[in-house]
Amino acid sequence: MKRQKQSIGEMISSVAFFGAAVWLAFEARKLHADGSGLKGALVFIGAFLSLSASFRFKIQRLIQRLSELSWRK
Repeated sequence: MKRQKQSIGEMISSVAFFGAAVWLAFEARKLHADGSGLKGALVFIGAFLSLSASFRFKIQRLIQRLSELSWRK
């Protein structure tokens, strides 16, 4: 499998997703400390999803490698 380089737009969106994840994690901590447990948990889920989105290309490559290994048997 030939590896493609990421475009500038893909890199920018990955950095933006990572920045959003950090910001949402701090907001979730603040909400949790203020006593809004449910809102804090929901915002934390959003932070986790944003972090996952920032690593989407690495996750895709990992899944492709794992599927190639399982199909070689």
